[in-house]
Amino acid sequence: MTAATLLAEIEQVGGEIWTEGDRLKFRDTPARLIPLIREHKAALLALLKDDTGIDATIDPTVQPKPAMAPQTAPATVACGQCVRFQPGTTKMGIGSCLATVTGQPPAGNRGDYRAAFPMAPRRCPEYAGSAS
Repeated sequence: MTAATLLAEIEQVGGEIWTEGDRLKFRDTPARLIPLIREHKAALLALLKDDTGIDATIDPTVQPKPAMAPQTAPATVACGQCVRFQPGTTKMGIGSCLATVTGQPPAGNRGDYRAAFPMAPRRCPEYAGSAS
């Protein structure tokens, strides 16, 4: 008996067979077919999965619900684009951020340099629109 014939027989008697990862799961299958399922496991797995490795037994139109609502990331901006940026005394010198007491960009910018330069790219949670 081939794996395809075995699948047909399982369906004919009203049984179900599907995959979960690299495991075969079955329900309402006659006991006489269980040794054949074990014997043809690799072929059955290949038949039940399509070429991309996605279970063919799962309805592709069903989309899982996201665990949480999509989050928007803070805008990537330069300090000079923010209305809270106060330019320094020289053209490309250090300025200050009016959104904080210290004049440095907000604490959400860890990992990049802390001084407020006009062209410093940032992911700023305090960004307040364009200065122009």
